[in-house]
Amino acid sequence: MAKKALRRLRQEIIDAGEQLLESGVMQISRHGNISARIPASDRFLLTAGGSIGALRPEQIALFDLDGTLLEGAVEPAAAEIVDMHSIVYRLRPETGGVVHTHSPAATSFAVAGLPIPLIYEAMARFDMTDGVPVAGYGPRGSRESVEEIAKAIRAHAHIGGVLLANHGVLAFAGSASGAARANMVIEETAVLALNARVLGGAREIPAAMVAHTQARRDEFAAAGVLQATAR
Repeated sequence: MAKKALRRLRQEIIDAGEQLLESGVMQISRHGNISARIPASDRFLLTAGGSIGALRPEQIALFDLDGTLLEGAVEPAAAEIVDMHSIVYRLRPETGGVVHTHSPAATSFAVAGLPIPLIYEAMARFDMTDGVPVAGYGPRGSRESVEEIAKAIRAHAHIGGVLLANHGVLAFAGSASGAARANMVIEETAVLALNARVLGGAREIPAAMVAHTQARRDEFAAAGVLQATAR
């Protein structure tokens, strides 16, 4: 891939990190990592440190999907989670970006071992109609952890992320920016679910309305920007 295109992808990752930080979904430590798959290849870029704050291009390394480091230097905290990202790209070839954070509300569900159900319209609009499942616990980035992530992804076709039991959140989409937005939607849903508990509990979107919600989204997207006509 041309160096110019790699620079562009690295900048997309940096922008996604800023997007997450500005949104307010990040935990106090700001710990997290972001990756982006290089189109039409078996390679991906991954942040090489433990924080997504103030990222620089040289802090983003290049890997093969088998986890081999091809370019850059990677801190231990990032080296541990390489396979956590690569398994998503291997199982979901359409994925272009993966984000891992410990966003507090979603991670509360993860440490409780509870999936997040389809209670929020944004989830349906982001094609997360299977909710957010829990991947069973395994030490950070370990074979056990990656196998549990794979199991959750294989079992649920319509998800934009998984909860990592006793750990955090792994979100994915067609781009690094999309994965950041997926993490935001998951975190928003978790906040709403927790808040709704004091009101008697959240209610899931009726199954019969899910397809209608998505069809309406698609209809307006196909129509394009609504503009006033000249008079």
